[in-house]
Amino acid sequence: MVKMFKRNNGKLYLEYEAYGKSVQKSTRLLDTPKNRTLINKEVIPALEARIISGEFAKEKPKTFSYYSEIYLKSKQHLKDYNKKKQHVTDINMFFGEMRIDKITRGDVKDWVQMRLDMGNSPKTVKNYLVNIRGTLHEAIDREIITQNVALNIKMPSHKPKEIEPFSSKEVQLLLSEADKFFKLYLSIGFYTGMRMGEIIGLQYDDFDFENKVIHVKRSIYKGKVTTPKTDGSIREIPLFDELMPYLSKQENSIWLFQGLDGSHLNTFGQHNYEGWAKLLRKCGLKYRKPGSTRHTFIVSLLKNSDLSILEIAQMAGHMTTQMIIKHYGKYIKGEHLKVDRKLKLFTDKTADNRL
Repeated sequence: MVKMFKRNNGKLYLEYEAYGKSVQKSTRLLDTPKNRTLINKEVIPALEARIISGEFAKEKPKTFSYYSEIYLKSKQHLKDYNKKKQHVTDINMFFGEMRIDKITRGDVKDWVQMRLDMGNSPKTVKNYLVNIRGTLHEAIDREIITQNVALNIKMPSHKPKEIEPFSSKEVQLLLSEADKFFKLYLSIGFYTGMRMGEIIGLQYDDFDFENKVIHVKRSIYKGKVTTPKTDGSIREIPLFDELMPYLSKQENSIWLFQGLDGSHLNTFGQHNYEGWAKLLRKCGLKYRKPGSTRHTFIVSLLKNSDLSILEIAQMAGHMTTQMIIKHYGKYIKGEHLKVDRKLKLFTDKTADNRL
């Protein structure tokens, strides 16, 4: 049923019937007595069992997630299996329900651009692509598709995008269209400027409603409860009236954002990233990172409040004003044009008074 033979490259190959046709596949093993024994005792019997079971019968196209499970089974022996499994889980959020023969090269390029826009480096996206190509190759082996549309995907030149704050109208649109999780998360982000880890690390006791203050004293980083980013990040910030309507206590919970077991969220999570992208599409807005809420808050204070840069830096948890000036000052466009045109630049008023 399964025939073993050697090619000119010195490696052993197997020939067998699958999906109604003869298939030749490399074992990637050199022709040695030890490897021949291994193939005869383990590889060929296992392959023949799969053939007898009907696994290689002609099949109809199935979803990407179906073939990704087969791909993962073939990688269980690898040291980086857990990493591959996580990558495949993330990939299935996009491709999982798509029929394998309907996936186009354009779909793959769209996925690549989405990952880059989410902040993944080109190197990380390339690592993900390995698993997409591997999954598609499983369908090729079964003659469901004839080409791997994820091959030779040229990575677009990618410079990390500067974070662009949302406008006031966009903030109101997002809050009005958001569901329960995002309505709470976004309202806190827009009205406090807290970092993502600080937001998901909030407990109900951190809110002092009497004095209208929020105590920022912890963050969630890689699933662990830790202190905020810097010593200056442990702070108290105003609880603005506009945020109040969005806050409501849940029964039997100390965490504002909790998992199914009632404990804190370990991370913002891939599911929420997908939900965030979906919300932006629903509102007709281009993709920006969820952390853009912080930038929106800081820029809004710079434009619309009488607070000094030092006070804004303290609210944002920055140790100095330099971070505010460096990263946010450029968004205050046209403010310099509001200067009083009657300002006398070169008049020494002290000298004038002496004459």
